[in-house]
Amino acid sequence: MTNTHFFPEYYKMTGDKTMDWLHDYEEELRLVFLECSAIISEFPEPLQAQGLSYLDQFNVFGAGSHKNYICYLLPFWFRDGYGLTREDTRQMSVGNIFAMLYFFIQDDLMDSGESTPAKLLPLANLFHVEFMNKYRPLFPAASPFWPCFNRYITEWADSVAGETGSDYYQNNVIKIAHKASPLKLSSTAVLLHTGNSSLIKEAEDMIHVVLFTLQMLDDYEDWEQDLAEGSYNCLLSLVRHHLGPGLDTLTKGQVKDYIFTTGGLTAYAEVALANHRSLEEYHLNVPHLASFHQVLVKNLQHIAAAIEAEKQLLQGGGLSYWLSKNMNS
Repeated sequence: MTNTHFFPEYYKMTGDKTMDWLHDYEEELRLVFLECSAIISEFPEPLQAQGLSYLDQFNVFGAGSHKNYICYLLPFWFRDGYGLTREDTRQMSVGNIFAMLYFFIQDDLMDSGESTPAKLLPLANLFHVEFMNKYRPLFPAASPFWPCFNRYITEWADSVAGETGSDYYQNNVIKIAHKASPLKLSSTAVLLHTGNSSLIKEAEDMIHVVLFTLQMLDDYEDWEQDLAEGSYNCLLSLVRHHLGPGLDTLTKGQVKDYIFTTGGLTAYAEVALANHRSLEEYHLNVPHLASFHQVLVKNLQHIAAAIEAEKQLLQGGGLSYWLSKNMNS
């Protein structure tokens, strides 16, 4: 699937200090989503109702919505270390949400044969205009922001266009991160707006690491759907690599055997842990970005450990397994 920033609800499991990356900004995020809603409410019908419904699918405060945290929060995480004003931060976050909605419509059109361009493209273009309305006043035409904008969109287009014919997980992992390259617009915007342009490259590299791990989590959640649809998936790539050359077709049974019998998800989680260790090499003042990544890694480790624990119980015999499942209840 081309969806990159999707962050399934069950991954948000921790209640400790690492969640400050979210809780510290809840009230400001409410204002961000209220502003997005007010803007969409000015769209002509039926695009107004359609747009509000689409926004609700990603509203962080909506029950059952997709939680695209990094998109909403990246400007806030960079603000704390680099002195952006609250107003500019909020406007960048609003702009990010409209950019996210625009690109998710592109994802819908590429992933689903059911979505009709005639229904979605008019709304997508209104979302794009609102994104531009938030960022254009901050950067004049000659600003280096716009060449970065062009590069990020090109990276996105190149990544999604070449995904089906390449094995990015094995050969070119940066292109996995490039599937969400437009997200880097907000970090670049903050650093340019606060006179820290020399840090843009380091910020891009750090965000690439986080986006790679985030895609790994997404691909664990979606592997069955991706296998059925023939979509690229990092976990499926790892399974194919494990089974060796000459494999024509990958089956659901082979994937389940790799995850639940071979312990393959442990190896998958170790890649995410290595990603987190690499973040220690960076010196940007964005601790909440690192905390967010730590949550991703811990949850993937938790899933892998739970699978291994259940496997050990099964190997211990039926009675032990029954007791473990039923004694607490």
